[in-house]
Amino acid sequence: MKKLIPYIMVLGVLVFSAATAMAESLRITTVGLPPYGYKDKGEFVGMSYEIGNALAEKSGYEPNNKLAPLARAVNDLASGTTDVVIMFPTPNVERVAHSVGTVMNVQCVVLARSETVLRSERDLRGKTLASVRGALYDSGACKRNGVILQPVENYEQGVKMLLARRVDGVIGPRLGLLYTVEKMRLPPKAFGKPFVVTTTPACLFLSTKSDSPEMRDRLAKALEVLGSDGTIKNIVSKYSL
Repeated sequence: MKKLIPYIMVLGVLVFSAATAMAESLRITTVGLPPYGYKDKGEFVGMSYEIGNALAEKSGYEPNNKLAPLARAVNDLASGTTDVVIMFPTPNVERVAHSVGTVMNVQCVVLARSETVLRSERDLRGKTLASVRGALYDSGACKRNGVILQPVENYEQGVKMLLARRVDGVIGPRLGLLYTVEKMRLPPKAFGKPFVVTTTPACLFLSTKSDSPEMRDRLAKALEVLGSDGTIKNIVSKYSL
């Protein structure tokens, strides 16, 4: 019997390795916008990145998570090269993916220079705002007031254009914009008080090419659990200013 023990142990390791190798993978594309998804000291980190991994693990999948610009993330959903993306709803993403549910509600604002007065929606009239390419942070106030949206690759580019007076403001998530200002080590007094335009849900979108009743059900249940047990809230708090 003692002679068999090493063989039994080896067999156990092989079975465990095979089971691990056979674990289903969830392909996640995290939008590469700090603090939601970015690289720090060679490692991928970020609020959405961590939430995506937690959702995969809670639903019984092995997370396969990568970063990409917003427009490319939507293209990945359309082509079926990724399964899920956490992002704001847009007509483009809703054509190629289904929302599994709301991950978190996000306050979207306009950040302007200190001398620009933004007290009401009317103060946005005729303004040019930098906005991340492919994003839809507000579908009402901007349209009603003839706002011109200038596409940019990320929040940092938008803030730089604002300081160079190439745009009147930057529209985006409050946390994302303030996080960018802090990381750029810019003086807060250079900017006015962020003007809130809306609160919008960041949703978990599942590609129509990956969608199945089983996957949708597993992800929906995991999302509900992580929301109720405080996991998502704890991850968000790690990145809050």
